Amino acid sequence: MKKSLIALAVAGALTAPIVAQADATLYGSFRAGLVSQDNRDLDLRDESTRIGIKGDVDLGLESTKGLFHWEANINTTDQGGYGADMFAPRLSYMGATGNWGTALIGRQYHPHYTMVVSHTNIFNSADKEFGEAFAIGNNADKNGFAHKRNDNTLAYASPVMGGFQVVAGAVIAGESDDSRDDVDGYNIGAQFTGVEGLRVSASYGATEEDGAAALEQELWGLGASYKMDAFSVAARYEDREVDQGGVTTDDRNAWELAGGYTMGATTLKARYGDMEIDSANVDGDQWGLEVEQKLGNKGRVWVGYTEFDDEIATALNVAKDTLVLGYRLDF
Repeated sequence: MKKSLIALAVAGALTAPIVAQADATLYGSFRAGLVSQDNRDLDLRDESTRIGIKGDVDLGLESTKGLFHWEANINTTDQGGYGADMFAPRLSYMGATGNWGTALIGRQYHPHYTMVVSHTNIFNSADKEFGEAFAIGNNADKNGFAHKRNDNTLAYASPVMGGFQVVAGAVIAGESDDSRDDVDGYNIGAQFTGVEGLRVSASYGATEEDGAAALEQELWGLGASYKMDAFSVAARYEDREVDQGGVTTDDRNAWELAGGYTMGATTLKARYGDMEIDSANVDGDQWGLEVEQKLGNKGRVWVGYTEFDDEIATALNVAKDTLVLGYRLDF
């Protein structure tokens, strides 16, 4: 017993300097849902469970410290659902931060997602029927790069000054050949949070591919949200155009309105949106509702329902209507 205590004391003394130089947090969010969809079997699916580690490192500099962050999917139900590959990468970056701003290298979120899409992305369910069907910037369906989570990204975020912040990032080619430009794409976002409860954002992004596909994409978006006591309202607009060899092959835009009302541990949420795909002569809307019940500080259950017009559901390859009963635990 005494030897064990002595060994622990020695081990603690040896590791103390290392702990003092770095601060790391292990975290996770386990999520599952029971899903009923039109003309499909009942499904028990994972709702984007993830686990990660993040922290900062003392560099011995007066105003700068190092940063690191790794996060991966974990499937709680089966290996054929959302995030089917166990430990499929979500985030993996390093960098530094100080009074001069923040610089990051690696797989990370682009400002279009964090600043614009996030305004109306209010539902718990991870499936595209709830969160991302109308989020044009998340979608790389034309072989270009989406502006969501991207590998090979260099990014800089300015400090918040007078409520304003600017974030810019570039995706650097990872291939060893010359089939693409050295810079595959970039994204610049700006945000204002200088008024309590208000957040207003704008983003512009572009991607280019020089290979046989010769695709060029341009994307821009605006978003705003306001929170006052128990109420919250939000709006978002996105527009994307894809050209191939100088010919427009995809042209679409989407807007969404969202709102929430919180009563104690219960939150009622609603969202309505419309998408136009001009290149395919398709136009349709979506609406959704959700009731969320918090279970203390680390758990929640929710019931959500969403429905699309037939035409837009077919164009986006999503279920016309979806009902989800979900459960989530965070640590």
